[in-house]
Amino acid sequence: MLSPKLLREYRNEESSIDAFKEFRLRKGINCKRCLCKQHYWLKPKLQFQCKKCRFRTTLRSGTILEGSKLPISYFFITLHLLIEKGNGLTIEFLQEQTCHKYYEPLYDFLKKIRTYLKAHEEEYTFITFLEVVNEYFLNKPIE
Repeated sequence: MLSPKLLREYRNEESSIDAFKEFRLRKGINCKRCLCKQHYWLKPKLQFQCKKCRFRTTLRSGTILEGSKLPISYFFITLHLLIEKGNGLTIEFLQEQTCHKYYEPLYDFLKKIRTYLKAHEEEYTFITFLEVVNEYFLNKPIE
């Protein structure tokens, strides 16, 4: 179970956006137009812009969150609970932790994350996740 302090930190959407941006940078961003790997961050737009062709890529584009309207903070809460509970994580428990009203979006989200982890390098994803969590949520003073 998530500690109340860590859960409060995960629910902070601004911190989650910064942490997810770092998560994306560690995995690498490729421009869809010219395949360049050099980007800079446009904070007001929450997008990466290619240094070569200036094509913009949203924070969610090309990730597991593409097409999702759920807050980015749910990604961190869900991965943390998957590490903690594994296959024992239920939708009801996730719903309780996120305070989300509806069952179906969380069901689809959890299914998408589990499918992604099976198809990709689960260990690498979890290691990167834990590094980002340590940097953005655990090393800062919690009020």
